[in-house]
Order: sequence, then C-alpha cells, then structure tokens
Amino acid sequence: MIPDWVVIKRLNEVSISREKFQIDMESWPRIARERVNKFIQDVRWYPSHSASRGSYEQEIYEEFAGHGLLRLAAADNTRIFGWLIEQEGDLFEWRYLHAKTIQEKVAIAKYFFGEDKVIGPRELWARFKIDNKYFKDFKMGNKRTGAMGLHFTCVPKIVSIRSALLRDGWVLSTVNDFSNGVKIAFEETLRRRIKETITRLDPATREAVKKVQDDLGRLIKSVASAKGKVDLEDYNLYNRQDIFPQCMLDLYNIIMSKGHLNHTERFQLGLYLKRLGMSVDEQLHFWYNNAVDNTGMAYEQFARGNPGYIIRHMYGMEGGEIDYNAPACNKLQFEYYCTFMHQAVEVIDKRLRNEFKNPSNKTENAIRLLESKVVDNKPSEACAALFSLRYNRGCRPVVHPISYSTWAAKVKKIIDLSEQAKKEGNKK
Repeated sequence: MIPDWVVIKRLNEVSISREKFQIDMESWPRIARERVNKFIQDVRWYPSHSASRGSYEQEIYEEFAGHGLLRLAAADNTRIFGWLIEQEGDLFEWRYLHAKTIQEKVAIAKYFFGEDKVIGPRELWARFKIDNKYFKDFKMGNKRTGAMGLHFTCVPKIVSIRSALLRDGWVLSTVNDFSNGVKIAFEETLRRRIKETITRLDPATREAVKKVQDDLGRLIKSVASAKGKVDLEDYNLYNRQDIFPQCMLDLYNIIMSKGHLNHTERFQLGLYLKRLGMSVDEQLHFWYNNAVDNTGMAYEQFARGNPGYIIRHMYGMEGGEIDYNAPACNKLQFEYYCTFMHQAVEVIDKRLRNEFKNPSNKTENAIRLLESKVVDNKPSEACAALFSLRYNRGCRPVVHPISYSTWAAKVKKIIDLSEQAKKEGNKK
C-alpha cells in the first residue's frame, strides 16, 4: 500500500477508516485555507508520524479534507485548477524524493504506472547482469540498491533526451531520477480526478463550495501572480540579453536569427519575457517584428488573430484567464527546453570555447567542471557553473530562470541592492 500522504488516493485506499472522513462544513473551509497558506509560504511537510493514532488520523483527515475542498473548488474554476495542479505536484515530488524507503517510492511508481511496468531493485538485478558492459559504462553498480526500472512508455521524455540507460524496453536509473516522471503521472491523475469531481457534486455541496470558492479564487490569483515576484518592471530587463540564462538566450537567438520556435518554446520564452516586465503590447510587437510566420500580415491582423490570442492568453486576458507564471527549471528540463539537458556536450563545449577564448587554467577547469555536470545529468548545477564563469560570482544550483536573471542583474549592478531594499521597505 502506498503512503497516506499521496492525496490522490481514493478514500477506500487510505489506512484509516472511512468513518473518520465525515466532513464538518464549519471546519472544512478553515482546513482548506491552512493548506493554501502552506502553499503560499512554500512550506513542505508530511503528515505527522506521531505515535498517537488519534493525532495521525486527524492529520490524514485534514490532508484529504483540505485537498478535497480545493479539488472541488478547482472543478469549475480554471484559475484554481491550474494553480492546484502545480502546487500539489510540487509538494508530491518533494515528498517522493524525501520518502523514507526505496520500497515506498517503488510502490508509488507501481500505483501510477501499473505493477507490470515497474521493476524494483531486487527484480532489476535478477533480470539484468550487472557485469554487462552497458551497466559498467553507466556505473549502475554504484546504484544497485537504489535503482528502479520503468517501461519506456511511462517516461517518454527521459527516453527522448537519453538521460538514463535503456535496455530491452526498460528505462533503468536511480529511483530519484524518475521523480519528475512520477510527478507528471500524479498531476495527470489529479487532472482526471478533478474532472470526475464536478459530475458528482450534489446541490448542497455545490452551495458549500461556492461560499468559499470566490474567496479562495481571489487568494490564489494574488498568490499565483505574486509568488516569488521581484519588482523588475522598472528595469526593462527583457532588453538585457547579457543577463539571460543560456536556455532563454538560445531561444531568443533562434527567434532573432531564424524567426521560428515551436509552440512550447514560444510559450517558454514568452512567459520569461513577461516576468521580466515586458507588457502584452510590447510582446505583441516583439513577435510580430521577429517571427517569420507573420510575413505579409498586417499588425492588426496579427494582434486580433490566433498569434495575438496566444500572447494575450499568457497574460490571463483570454481563454481560462490564467495569469501564467514562467515555469521553473524542473519543468523546463523535462517538459520544455533546457540547454544542459537537450544539447550535446560537444555543442556546449564549442559554444564555451567561442565565448571564453584562450582560457586561463582557472577558466579551463571551470569549463571542465561545467561539462562534467552535463555528463552527470545535473543541469541546474551546470547552469550555476556557467553563471560563475560569466559573472565571476558564486551561484547556487539554478532553480528558476528568473532567479538567474535577477541575481545576474544585481551582480552587474543593473538592479541596485540598496535601492531594491528601499523599495521593499516602502511597501511594508
């Protein structure tokens, strides 16, 4: 049985009795708001592992009650829907990575993908010979107790970018390397469960949900637009390609030189430019002036047509009116474009040699360190190494392209630290 903190479980799969889930309409909104507040504060938590059975049952009740109300609120509200998927997905992935045992993680993978599409460590090494050259080259022997196999159909992104060992239709790697793939399966299941929810709402429950839905919607809207936001609008950073992370610089250079990106890459670059302060009108003109598929089209046609619709959609002005945030690096690496996941080491090395000509011993060592991070499938650390090369400053593993650009802007004194602190103080 998978752990109770996997809130996607149905109630008959939870280890406590169903009678414990009698919903109290008075406390229900409070419990949901407490869960929202944790998301706002970026709190990561597990239900208590208290020795007290009563305390544990109460925590599990609050887990499912709080999540359940948010799921109901999301059923017919697109803004809450998108926000909830992202928040619950991030919490789930954190819990998965920090689970106590490998067995727990394997059980969770089997829950989402099916028993026949997951093999745990013991079965893996019974099926494959560890002395095989393929395993030696991939250093799988060092990962013996923490390895897992997933059928290739479960993690197509990992297969496409060749970031794990593929043998006889099985993708083999450490259990933690599959965290994003398992998270995607969790999010897909949550989407289905939310869509199922709306068909089962009785009038009384609909009324109870409606009373808190508007309040939650306003709160979530403010959180979604403000979370992690730095006051960047005054600096026009979207004009400063010298502070772009390499993934965004790659996409920007492609659109400027070739005039074409695929849909997901357009969305990735567009949301990034939006977060750097580019207005919807500026973005409309940016794509109209630089995209080759707009040739022969008057600006008014472009702005009113499908291209303009997509741009306004990014700003929450069309469709479901979701004010999209720029995706974090963990999403870029597996669902969008990341230089250090999707470019060969040889290509990266050629670019580095062109940027850092006649490198000193220190720079040469830094380049080799960066490339070793690429080989070891650690793109966030590779991005941090490039930051240090470019700006001669230390950098933590990069988790968001906006964080990279904000720190670069401060290092280059485009954003004055004292001025930014003064602004933030005036807002309090």
